[in-house]
Amino acid sequence: MRLVSSRQIEVGAVLAQDVYAGQSGIPLLRRGVGISERYKRALVENGISTVWVDDDLSEGIAPQTIMTEETRRKTAGAVGNALNEAKHAMKTGKGLSDTALADLADMADLITQEVQNTPDIALHLADMMGADQYLLQHVVDVTALGVLLARRTFSDHGWVDFTGRRRYDGLESRLQKIGLGLLLHDIGKLAIPKEVLDKPGKLTEEEWEVMRRHPVIGCDMLGEDASFLVRAVVRHHHERLDGKGYPDGLAGERIHQFARISSVADVYDAVTSERTYKSAAPPVVGVGIIQSGSGTAFDPEVVAVFNKVVMPYPPGYEVDLADGRRAVVVDVDVNEPYRPHVRIRNDDGSVEELERAVLAGHEDGGAQQAAA
Repeated sequence: MRLVSSRQIEVGAVLAQDVYAGQSGIPLLRRGVGISERYKRALVENGISTVWVDDDLSEGIAPQTIMTEETRRKTAGAVGNALNEAKHAMKTGKGLSDTALADLADMADLITQEVQNTPDIALHLADMMGADQYLLQHVVDVTALGVLLARRTFSDHGWVDFTGRRRYDGLESRLQKIGLGLLLHDIGKLAIPKEVLDKPGKLTEEEWEVMRRHPVIGCDMLGEDASFLVRAVVRHHHERLDGKGYPDGLAGERIHQFARISSVADVYDAVTSERTYKSAAPPVVGVGIIQSGSGTAFDPEVVAVFNKVVMPYPPGYEVDLADGRRAVVVDVDVNEPYRPHVRIRNDDGSVEELERAVLAGHEDGGAQQAAA
């Protein structure tokens, strides 16, 4: 399968994955359906910017996902219910109920179990949901990526206890805790006015002051019984290594390891997600932002792990070759991510494969990667 723009999709193209436009759990369009002009309009009207299609050019390409579709839907449902309850809770001055927190904890457990059994490379995060579902989709995708990054970070580097000692035990429990924190990390945004949250363009200083409150609001909504590890994610996922983040301006190792992992997952998914006021950036842009922020915004240790599990040109994505031709990525080598294996359609209709293709903007042999 390959990912194509909804506005440019050809009539007759066959969907390779279900497409959702809301929280109902019922697909807007199901996999296997042929795209008509009416369906094409429906995709655009519902804010679906890209869809996966099956054709001879993409035959055999199966993008790796972190979670199964069933787990994604279950998680989205639990998060959606928690967000709805949180809206009511804000009006009554109460926090999330024990039931909602227990449901999310169950989802964190489920995601942890799936991540434990997935390959290290997270090649595909995109979910076929509308831009108006950004908060819901963002929470699910950030949790999946964050738990995957945490698993690899803990495996490679361990975790640091209160004495400063690096340890490698109790990893599953810690993955469940960071998963729950990530499922709750943006709950405070429900208190941010929609005109600020979805504002296109630069926020004013007053609007930024409002926006910077959401981690604190989210932490307050958890209640006093919430785990310290969960609270560390919710309150500090916007802190920066150089101390220029918010809400507390923490720097370096004063930022909990959970929050340092969460910030990388959060920024990458925010950049590469469709929103009501901006189009999603391609994976290569998101990867570049994370790499360029290593040592300033982000923990270099976490960025090094990120570079091993998130590819700039994942299988199924279309790319421009240096000679001007358009191609679809078939596979990618983690050691040469800027030289993917691609497939092109020639003028005579035949399909050709190229190993270590030279992409537009990377004629220098991948200097961008080396510089990162």
